[in-house]
Amino acid sequence: MQEIDKNRRPKEPVLIVEDREENRALLQGILNQLKIESKVAENGQIGLEKADSEKFSVFIVDLMMPVMDGNAFIKALKVKDPEAIILVQTALDNTETVIDIMKLGVYDYIIKPIDPEFFSRIISKALEYKYLRDIEKHIQKMESHKLRSQLEWLNYKESIRKSGSDSHEKNSIENLKTSLSQGSGFGAMTSIVDMIQATASKNPDGTQNIDSEILDLLFENSEITKNMLKSLGYVSELLDSDIIMTKTEGSTLVGKIPEFTKEINSYLKSKNIKINFPKLSTSCNVNVDIDKIGMAIEELVINAFKYCNENSSIDIFAHINNGYLIISVKNEVKNDSYGGIDESKEKYVIQPFYRIHPPVESVNKIERFGLGLGLTIVDHILGKHNGLFFIHNAKDHTTKTMTLCVLSEIFLPVQ
Repeated sequence: MQEIDKNRRPKEPVLIVEDREENRALLQGILNQLKIESKVAENGQIGLEKADSEKFSVFIVDLMMPVMDGNAFIKALKVKDPEAIILVQTALDNTETVIDIMKLGVYDYIIKPIDPEFFSRIISKALEYKYLRDIEKHIQKMESHKLRSQLEWLNYKESIRKSGSDSHEKNSIENLKTSLSQGSGFGAMTSIVDMIQATASKNPDGTQNIDSEILDLLFENSEITKNMLKSLGYVSELLDSDIIMTKTEGSTLVGKIPEFTKEINSYLKSKNIKINFPKLSTSCNVNVDIDKIGMAIEELVINAFKYCNENSSIDIFAHINNGYLIISVKNEVKNDSYGGIDESKEKYVIQPFYRIHPPVESVNKIERFGLGLGLTIVDHILGKHNGLFFIHNAKDHTTKTMTLCVLSEIFLPVQ
């Protein structure tokens, strides 16, 4: 039985509302094996009393109970907490019964007798759903703060513009110098040439003997260098191209996110990464150049993949907040000096060629924008849409163990 990832598990316990002692023991036993904390209530009335005094992640409810049955409990609980996540136990497996159960607003149902493996999968999905929903609420609170700081952000960019082109150009040149000297590509090419000069031996006929491994490195970095130059040309074309806006349903745009990010799919297994895609439940319209916004979202997901922890997830959220359609990309990072984006550097990472961390070359073949230009282009695209772009650290307190994350957010004005 596979244990659920502790880092993606709500900190609140599960409540089992069940009158039969043997069924309570069975469910608690399975949850204990999965290392999921749980509590029990013998009937619906006791369950409501417990829900009044304590928060629970998921409710597992039997329909047939004395004092207050499951149906009455669910209706009362939904009045107190409309978003409560409920799993219903039932011995009846027919279409009419299932429809009646789902009309109660429950997350899913479990057929008795309980199959441990099936139950483990259902509770895993329910807890994952609860976790993602809690994260989305947490993100919305942070977004309100970011919107309040919008004027400060715009003033900062204006001050950079007015401070004189010399200082801005000098910073860009220094950032470019750093980008070129880091990692593979231009920086490595000069080192490899030095190695060839130091180790090659000259034959009497004038030919040179060069170590094959060094030569392979030269060829590899030549390809990376070509990609970098290609990227610069692509950026130049993009900056010169027009933004062609079309009125688009928000859910249509959100529904295209898997298509925008499909190039990263073949790389996910290398770090055992899963992407959770969003659905937009609220209707809205936005004026967007879908291709350009798609490029921005692709860049954010590739960036998240490059720096996220192994064996984790990239979570994408979409919702309406304060007149914006907001698409957020969240990834876990190491909680050390190497992980994340320090608050003092949030405004700098969108500058051309600026890098906080050394480049990650594993996705070089699918990166459109190298040399530290990716976030610069995202900000450019959002600016053309009269939107906003933020990237910053976020501490995930929704689980028992705090996790450091990076949150990339694009704000598109709702029409």
